[in-house]
Formats: sequence, C-alpha cells, structure tokens
Amino acid sequence: MSEELVQCVRTAGFEMEYAKFGNGPRALVVIPGLAIKSVMKSAASLQVPYKMFTEGYTLYFFDRRKDVDPGYSLEEMARDQVLAMQALGLKDVALYGVSQGGMVAQHIAATHPKLVWKLVLGCSTSKPEPQQLEVIGNWARLARAHDREGLVEAFIRDCFSVKFAERYSRALRAMYKDVSEADMDRFAIFARECDNVNTGDMLASIKCPVLVLAASEDRVVLPIASDKIVEKLRAANVPCEYEIFEGYGHAAFDEIKEYKDRILQFLLKEIP
Repeated sequence: MSEELVQCVRTAGFEMEYAKFGNGPRALVVIPGLAIKSVMKSAASLQVPYKMFTEGYTLYFFDRRKDVDPGYSLEEMARDQVLAMQALGLKDVALYGVSQGGMVAQHIAATHPKLVWKLVLGCSTSKPEPQQLEVIGNWARLARAHDREGLVEAFIRDCFSVKFAERYSRALRAMYKDVSEADMDRFAIFARECDNVNTGDMLASIKCPVLVLAASEDRVVLPIASDKIVEKLRAANVPCEYEIFEGYGHAAFDEIKEYKDRILQFLLKEIP
C-alpha cells in the first residue's frame, strides 16, 4: 500500500483515512458502502478501474472514521464526512455514494447543498426495505458471532452476480482471508445502522443534479428502493437521471465498466 496514496485527515474529534489520486481540477468524493475490512487496505486496486476519471478529477475515497462506538448513526457518519471534507478544503464536489455510502451522501447533499455540485447514488436506498433488513441483518449477525467464513460467503453470494463470483471466487476469498475480529465488530456497527436509514423526506432539500443507478438483480437493495428515491426527487423537481443495469446484482459498480462510464457521462454533462 502506497504511503502517498493513503492519507489521514485529522479534525478536533476524530481521524479518517482516505485514498487520493488523479490530477483533475474538480474533486470527486467517493463514499464506499459496507466493507468487511477497510477499503484502504486495498486502495491501490482502485486506481485502474477509476483511471477514466483522473484527468478531469482528483479522487478522494474515504473510509469511515477510525474510532466508532455501537450506535454510531448515519447522521453522525454524514457529519463526520462533512467535517473531513472541510478539513481538506474540499468544496463544490462531485459526490458519489455507494450503497450505505449513498445513504450518507443523501444526508450530505440535503443538509449541505453548497458543498455538492453533482450527486451520484449507486444501489442505495432512502428507507429500509424488507429484503435489505433480512440480508444485511444476517451479515451483522454473522459478524457479531465472529463467523468469518460464514460472513465472507454470505457477503460474496449476496453482493456479486453468480457468474462474477464463480469466475473470481479465489480472488474474492483471498481478499478477506485476514479479516480480524475487530474488523467484524466494526462491520457489525455499520451494518446495524442500515436499518435506520430514513432520508425520504430530506430528498426535496437536494439542490444539485442527481444520477441514480440501480441493478435489476440486486439481492441486497432491490431496484424498488431506487425507484422510490427517483420518485421523491422528481416530485420535488430535483434534476434527476435514472438507469438500471440489467442482469447485475448489488456490486454492479465493481463488476462492469459501463457503470463508471455512466457516472462519467453524467459528470461531463453541463448543468442547464
């Protein structure tokens, strides 16, 4: 892991790691979804799939804050993310939130509209749907029990398409071979909070253009969750684009280049 790639921002109340690369004039801030272990441990692997953004953007991939207690809420995640961005002098950013990261991004865009230039929500939700409660609840249970093998198997099965999981089975399992009990405890705290997402009434406060992306075979957050986000945004006259990727699951953002192509297309489009 490159010392220069992964850095740490310090505020008065916490520390948060982030990976930074690219040379573009505008900041593209990525808030990842739930991860069994920190994405910072594999930050170097982000550079190739996101290379298409590096000419126009400087990318910031953020972890959650380092120290968290049980009950750490989505609102607190959003508050801390804003403080970290402000500490780095970021403003007028393109904000891309994936899954739970999208829940956090909704809070940020609604409560700090001047901070966000464009918003992308990938396979996310504004309320806990029954499927989400069941799937993520099972992950949290396995994590609390420190059942590493069971958690990894469930996570791979639920997130990735069958074809992708079979093709990259060895690599995916190797990625999680060193997951610690502390990693699982931390994961359980974040997973549990997905039950409490409730941003539907906040969406009307978003002032920037929004791109909502979903996957037709998502077994974690069903496409209906994205349908509801789009419905709320359009009812409030928030500029909104919507696309569903057919035949892919929750981790479509990791599986196919077209997902990132669609994000770049949206970012390059001029605001009316």
